Amino acid sequence: MTIASPFVKAAGGKSKLLPEIMTRAPSFQGAYHEPFLGGGSVFLAIAAANPEKTAAGRIWANLSDANPELMNAYEVVRSHSEKLCGKLKALKASYSQDTYYAVRSREETEPVARAARFIFLNKICFNGLYRVNSKGKFNVPFGKYKNPRIYDPEVLSIWGTLLLGAAIRCEDFGASIGRSAKGDFLYADPPYLPRSKTADFTSYTSDKFTLSDHERLAASLVSASGRGALFLCSQGDSPAIRSLYKGFSISQVSVRHTVGAKAASRGKVDEVLIQNYA
Repeated sequence: MTIASPFVKAAGGKSKLLPEIMTRAPSFQGAYHEPFLGGGSVFLAIAAANPEKTAAGRIWANLSDANPELMNAYEVVRSHSEKLCGKLKALKASYSQDTYYAVRSREETEPVARAARFIFLNKICFNGLYRVNSKGKFNVPFGKYKNPRIYDPEVLSIWGTLLLGAAIRCEDFGASIGRSAKGDFLYADPPYLPRSKTADFTSYTSDKFTLSDHERLAASLVSASGRGALFLCSQGDSPAIRSLYKGFSISQVSVRHTVGAKAASRGKVDEVLIQNYA
C-alpha cells in the first residue's frame, strides 16, 4: 500500500522537520487545528499518531489556509478524487511546455477543473514555487521536468479518506486559531520572515505576510494558550521572533529547504520550534 504523502509541493514544507515536530507533539483529547496547512505533512503525521481519532467517524481536525486554490484542491480531493484523477490523467498525457503555459493562462471556475489546474501547475512549475502577482495571478515559469510525477491515485484516495474527518476552510489564521479551546492541539507554520532580500515566500497569496501579521499571530497564540489550548509553532530563527515569543519554550533546529527560487535559499537554515507546554 502506498504511504500517504503531500499531494502538492509547498515552500517551507515540513517533511524534513517532522521528526523534531513529532517528538514534541503532545497527547491531546480535543481537536487538532492547523491554520497554515500547506502540503499537510504534519496533519498526516498527527493522523497516523492518533488512529483512534481517524477511526471515530467524526470531525476531529480543523484545517485551513489563506490560499483559496489550495483549499479548493483539498475539498475536491475529499469529495471528488476520482474525477480529479481523470482530469490530471488527461493533463499528464499532454504534458509539455506549451500545455503548461496554456493551462497557466486560463482560469477555471468549476471546482474539479480548478483543482486539477492547481495541482498540475504546482507539480511542474519552476522549483515547486507557488507565487502570484499583485492581481492574484499565478506567474511561475515552466519547470522543464523530464517525467514529473503529477499525481498518484492511491495517495489521493488515502487523502480523501483522511479528510472525511476534517473541516476544510479558506480563511485568515486568526479565525482558525480563535476556534481552539481547552484540550485542543494547534500547530502553526506561518510564512517566515525573509532570511534575505531574495528569500521571500510571502507571495503565497496576493497579500504579504508582514511583521505585523507575525505580531498578530503571536497574540492569537497567546490567547489560545490562555484558553487552555496546546500550541507548537515553527518559525525562522531571528531576534524579532524570539522577542515575540519570550516566555514560551523555544528550541533551535536546523533543516534543509528544497523549494525556492535561489540555490542559496535551499540550504540548511536555523529554525525554532515554540511551544507552550512542557
